[in-house]
Amino acid sequence: MGRVYATTAELEAFTGEPAPAGAERLLARASRLVDRAMRSAVYETDASGYPSDDEVLAGFRDAVCAHVADQADRDAEAAELGPWTSVSAGAISMSRPDPGGGDEDAVLTAEAAEILDALNLPRAVWT
Repeated sequence: MGRVYATTAELEAFTGEPAPAGAERLLARASRLVDRAMRSAVYETDASGYPSDDEVLAGFRDAVCAHVADQADRDAEAAELGPWTSVSAGAISMSRPDPGGGDEDAVLTAEAAEILDALNLPRAVWT
């Protein structure tokens, strides 16, 4: 299993709300996205590959929590909208796509990316 940068308790402290269902899975997924976003960043790590600088580690944690909180909000909105629908009547067609599970889940949310950018970590350039 890969590195996970936040716990359920840390997520609850970040949001001030109870963790959503499946929080451990969401935290692991968000941690993989942070790893992908930071793959060219230069920072010191411990033997397990976690950032050894407390500020960098806290930034990774907060980015993971921000991502999961946003995902939970989107999932709650999707539940209120209901499933994908499509209605057609003659030349008129209306539809609402399924708001969850698309490609947008493969990138960090804006707040998470902002948290990581604020760390101002240098980026490696490979030639």
